[in-house]
Amino acid sequence: MIEDLQRHIAQAVLGGADLDEIQDMIIDPAPLDEEEKAVLWLYADVLEGRPRGRILAELRVPMLV
Repeated sequence: MIEDLQRHIAQAVLGGADLDEIQDMIIDPAPLDEEEKAVLWLYADVLEGRPRGRILAELRVPMLV
């Protein structure tokens, strides 16, 4: 589940979503505890600062949790 959410977050960042939109659309509705949601928020925050090509490359590589 976390891997799927990470992919959704990466796609949202590539689509131009900001952290508030990602939190509202992806993180808050997820059936996760607060700690897991915090990890996803940090992941989204980090992705916002990465170059587009780097994000695309990470989408092609299995994510580690």
